[in-house]
This record gives sequence, C-alpha cells and structure tokens, in this order.
Amino acid sequence: MKSFDYGARETPENIVVLKDGTICTTLLAAGTVWRSTTGAERVVRRSDDAMAVGLASDADDRLYVAVRSQDEAVAGIWRSDTAGCWARFAAAKASAGLNGITFDDEGTLFAADSVNGEILYLPRGHDDLQLWLADDRLKPTSFDDPVSGTGVNGVKFVDGSLYVTNTAQATILRIEPQAGRPSRTTEIHSGVPADDFAFDAFGNIYLAVHPENTVQRIAPDGVVTVLATADDGLDGPTAVAVVEEGILVTNLGILGTRHAPSLLRLSVKVGAPVLPRPKLPS
Repeated sequence: MKSFDYGARETPENIVVLKDGTICTTLLAAGTVWRSTTGAERVVRRSDDAMAVGLASDADDRLYVAVRSQDEAVAGIWRSDTAGCWARFAAAKASAGLNGITFDDEGTLFAADSVNGEILYLPRGHDDLQLWLADDRLKPTSFDDPVSGTGVNGVKFVDGSLYVTNTAQATILRIEPQAGRPSRTTEIHSGVPADDFAFDAFGNIYLAVHPENTVQRIAPDGVVTVLATADDGLDGPTAVAVVEEGILVTNLGILGTRHAPSLLRLSVKVGAPVLPRPKLPS
C-alpha cells in the first residue's frame, strides 16, 4: 500500500485514520508524522534525537504524538492543528519511555511509559504528564533486548476501561477506573507479546505482534487467530487500525528481518472500529 525509505529513517510505528479517511503514521526514527494526503511533517524541528512514537486524534482531527527525547524541552506529547503546525501539548521527563497514547471519553490523555512500566496521564489544568498507575504487571522483564525491555506498550480506552498490552510479559490487561483513578486491574489474556492494537465493534482485538512477525485477532471468547505472517509481507508490525476495508498495519522495519518499512492493508472481515474521539478544549 505504501513503502517507506529505511535509509532515510522512515520507520512507521503507529497509525491513526482520521474521519475523512486520511491515514497518519508516526515515522519513529525520523521524528516525523506522515499523512496520506500531504506527506511527512517534522514534529519537533529543533531536536535531532526526537523519536515520534504513539499517535492519537481527537474529534477535531487534531493529531497527538508521543515524543521521546533526552531533551526535557522536547520530551512529551505534541499536538498539531489540521494545517500541520505542531506545538508541545504536555511535557514529560526525558527518562520517560513514551509509547502508546489514548484518550478516555472525558478527554483525559493517557500515555504508556514502556521503560519505567507506568501509565501516565494529563490531569485537567496541568501541562505535564503525571503518574496514574505503577504496577509490576506494567514493567519490562529486563533490558537485554528490545522485546524484554518494553513493558506497557499499546493503550486504548474502550467501554470505560483502559486496555493495555505488555510486550515483555506477553499479556493484555484491563484497568477499570473509579472516580478517575485506577481501581481494578485484570489480566484478560496471556501468551501474545503484542505491541499496539485496536478493537472492532464486535469486541475483537487485533494485535500487531512484532516479535512473532504476525497480526493476530483475539475474539471475545478468547480464541486466537493468526491473520497474517511474514509470508504476507509483515516486517516488524507495530500497530494496526481497523477500517471498513479491513486492517491497516505499520511495518516498522527495524525489528523485522528485511528492513522493509511499509504500510500494509489486510483484507479481513471486521466490525466497525472502536476509537474514542473526545471533543477537547482548545
């Protein structure tokens, strides 16, 4: 569907589809966001080490990107307007291993910190990310390789609960908030070292599983189906998006075997996508 230039550090990590059908992906190593309509946009213009990781959008189709950087003036969540002008929306510590981001139905932003094994959030009235939940079930297992060193990874709010993957521990957790704070955490599946994921309206979870070079579906009854493998063109898949035509997949390329970063479309029967698009204050 779309090939990227590995030599130019164009490594797609996350994906969002806007209401008009525009496909947006973060290009991790390049620190840019690519839109299917206008091409690549540099998020942070003054930083060479900035990595564009997690991606989300709101009801006005503004994009939000989790940016990792050793520069504390850069690290955090950056927001664009529809014209592609970027500004920092929320600050983060340089030590934060920001990854997936999402909003709840009230418009509160949540972010995975894969390195420290924490979930961060942006309380109303604040301009920097705060700790929401620290739990051993969110932590990496070691730092010997990229898989074991990546704890909580993808995050999605669905039906009032926060669902997260832990790549190192190969688990999916459901976290139920109460009065805005984490209440009960339940492991709902294990054995799949997933990166990011998406739901459809039938309750199926679609997961990008880069350690196994697969895209998998977990049905509401727990049945796991492998939908695609390296034979179908996967090369380090890191995120998926559910669309009417099937599933879009980002191939990071770095974690794959062929160094062939790309955006693929899998023709799979799916339900309507489930994605919170809260109306946020300006």
